[in-house]
Amino acid sequence: MLELRTNQSRKPRGSKPGGQLIDGLGSGRRSVVAGHAVYNNSAPFVVEDEDALLTVPQLIRKYGYEVEEYQVPTEDGYLLAMYRIPSRTNSGKHPVFMMHSLFSSCSDWVLIGPKHGLAYLLADRGYDIWMGNARGTRYSRNHERLAVNSAEFWDFTFHEIGFYDVPALIDFVLDRTGFSKLHYIGFSQGAMTSFIALTSRPQYNAKIVQLQALSPAVYMYRSLSSFIRLGVTLRQEIEAAFDAAGLMEVVPHFEQQYHFWKWLCPAPQQTACRTIIYNVAGANPKQLDVKMLQIFLGHFPAGASVKQALHYLQIITDGIFRQFDYEYPAKNTLVYGNSTVPRYDLSKATAPVRTYYGYNDNVVNYLNVLQLEREIPNVVGSYAVPDKRFTHADFILANNVKEVLYDEVVRNVERAERDAS
Repeated sequence: MLELRTNQSRKPRGSKPGGQLIDGLGSGRRSVVAGHAVYNNSAPFVVEDEDALLTVPQLIRKYGYEVEEYQVPTEDGYLLAMYRIPSRTNSGKHPVFMMHSLFSSCSDWVLIGPKHGLAYLLADRGYDIWMGNARGTRYSRNHERLAVNSAEFWDFTFHEIGFYDVPALIDFVLDRTGFSKLHYIGFSQGAMTSFIALTSRPQYNAKIVQLQALSPAVYMYRSLSSFIRLGVTLRQEIEAAFDAAGLMEVVPHFEQQYHFWKWLCPAPQQTACRTIIYNVAGANPKQLDVKMLQIFLGHFPAGASVKQALHYLQIITDGIFRQFDYEYPAKNTLVYGNSTVPRYDLSKATAPVRTYYGYNDNVVNYLNVLQLEREIPNVVGSYAVPDKRFTHADFILANNVKEVLYDEVVRNVERAERDAS
């Protein structure tokens, strides 16, 4: 049974009084958005400190957009949060479904605020926006039968997200809107799990107008991050440590998260946080705003399963896009009917695909994206972000992300929409 909670009482812009000024890190240009006075410093974003503490629906409402909230059931009983920004114009355009990255949530699409966030850019063009949240993340921690603190709840990897979550969310959007197809936009894991859905359930290829795959994390074995390489080296020790501690979830979201990271990484240097992000994602300091990083860390990380993280370390180690390896022939045979772990047959992903990659992406090396392009049959476009220093984190946080990436994504969605009409 799905639950629907709809916000139909959105206040118009300017109706909310007060609001604190952002604590500037220097002189900035003062402006007002939705009744809130803010400062713009080095970044173009109109955001506030409090954005770090708001949920995604609260953020959307704050900036003057209507939002609808749903719980979507999967075949195996998980209840997934889905947030919709309905079309303001009833334009008749195909709906847009958006799926987030690993350890994150659908905040990926709205965090940098109006006029810049990809969900807002598309909503402003009359699209009906639907944002999914994978199982185990901050917003999808419910199940029809299982308790969230049970081992059974956390017994999943990105395979189940692709096999169960993505199809359930796609079908929900199509059922609610009456369309037979939708636009799919996925970032990192959100793009990778689309390929799991399209190869494991090939009938879903017919439900995609076009897939915009932003830094698709299908192949990751060329990662340049020493943190990721260390994780690969210590994979067995990491697994043993989590088992010994009885932990099933990794990097969960917690209430004081923003305040913790702000204390650990005080502005303006933010040394510890920037060191981690630069190593994992790639370094592009001029494009990572101090204020935006603080707000981001109020939302990220948002949780994942230990088994899911271990699955990533496996495919990085092996360089093979396949299901989870239990590393015991008898266990693999019990689960898969064969001691050989099944690979995802990318030739079955026949939906039109556009890929996007950055040359300074430490997580998904651009050569891995080009390898993916050679293995899928219907690549209709390949876009290298023109900023040569563009990193994995820049796909959602860079000061210039609208100009160097999102404007191109929007153009391609509009082009695909015209072709589908």
